[in-house]
Amino acid sequence: MSSKADVESQRQFKASVPVALGRRKPRRKPKAGSKDDEEPIANMPQQLVARAVAPYSPRSELEDSYLRFLIYHSSDVTVVCARTLTCVGPRFEWYPLAVRDDAFFHSLMASTSSHASYLQHHEVPQDYFYHRGVAIRLLNERLARGDHDLGTINTVCVFAQQEAFGNRPRTAKTHMTGLLQLIRASGGIEGLKSDLKTLRHMYFTDLAGAITLSAKPILEPSINISDFETYFGQPSANTISYAQTFRTRLYNFTNSHLSNIAATALWGLRNITKLRDDFHEGTGSPDTELSTDVQFTDRVEVLERLVHQLWYVEDAHNEQHAIFRTFGWTCLIYIYTILRELPKELAINTMLAGRIKSTLESRMELNVLLATFNDLFLWEMFVCGRVADGRNKTFFASKATKILISRKLEHQEGILSAAEAFLWPERHVSGTPSSGAGNGHDHEMTDE
Repeated sequence: MSSKADVESQRQFKASVPVALGRRKPRRKPKAGSKDDEEPIANMPQQLVARAVAPYSPRSELEDSYLRFLIYHSSDVTVVCARTLTCVGPRFEWYPLAVRDDAFFHSLMASTSSHASYLQHHEVPQDYFYHRGVAIRLLNERLARGDHDLGTINTVCVFAQQEAFGNRPRTAKTHMTGLLQLIRASGGIEGLKSDLKTLRHMYFTDLAGAITLSAKPILEPSINISDFETYFGQPSANTISYAQTFRTRLYNFTNSHLSNIAATALWGLRNITKLRDDFHEGTGSPDTELSTDVQFTDRVEVLERLVHQLWYVEDAHNEQHAIFRTFGWTCLIYIYTILRELPKELAINTMLAGRIKSTLESRMELNVLLATFNDLFLWEMFVCGRVADGRNKTFFASKATKILISRKLEHQEGILSAAEAFLWPERHVSGTPSSGAGNGHDHEMTDE
């Protein structure tokens, strides 16, 4: 007979087992010759993951493993970019193109390794230098032969971008000069129009180089950069109203035709940001599979070329007003970190923030600017503060604090709302006016 303790133990065990298991019926003995009477098949281990698909053989299993990580990162994060908008469109055609060209492939893997390191806040690994070194060797061999195929052009584009993003003007200029020579050897822009991916890649590179070199873009655009409705989309009633108000305020303060360009840039910033947000929310697609269609990168290119007119000084004796130059540079930081979704730690962003700080510090009427356009400059201070180096962060923080104090904003929710009120006034729920100039009340600011 079972003891009372044994019975209690069995009850506790049954209580700890799911009902279905506790009531499982005993297994019936299979009939002879039936399917159930066959010998059980052992669970074989799954087939090992295939080696990385690449135009070369990795030297070791460790290298192969890291290469597969880079390919995954490239395909899902940055260049062929399922998750970001970094790559020029169509975004899913880049990796297959790179696999067919060893020099482009190695340059792409080096760039991807650098991108992953930025996101992980790590030093670049040795594989970065390996892929970069192989790409340089292959590229030099091709240049010595006089090659100017698409793979070679895209490889030079990657190197030129890295130098521009790293704010290395001398080497960026060297690579841009080499790129121009390859383009001429290929019959110029007309000779490359059959491959729109490469063409967009070159424009992306040219614009980045122009920023680092403080120069005009070299390549003539192949799209109609004045057709804003095609590339920005129809402006909403709110956008029209805000842009017109912004234009009027700027013109009344500066008496400059650049007010029209700045207002159009505001239209582009709002509409393209909305497209980006729709993409990440899964409610919209930024581009299509057809390279002849308008791609997201085309929209950003039009915006970037537009704001170039705000910051680039054509005549050193007739420099634009600081409000236009700083707005243009801030737009570039926004374009590269938010719209192109590149790492904010890139040196090109830090350099742009430094330009803005130097320009504002040199203005005797800085306090007047901050008071008259406090919504604009609060947005600029927040955008710049995220990318500035440690020495300059204090400047942007102090100016933002001055604006917030003048507007009596102390709580986090109100501060964050005010920081984006320049782009999205309709989201600004604070009772404090978004701009003194917009309603006829300038808030006085004095030096601390």
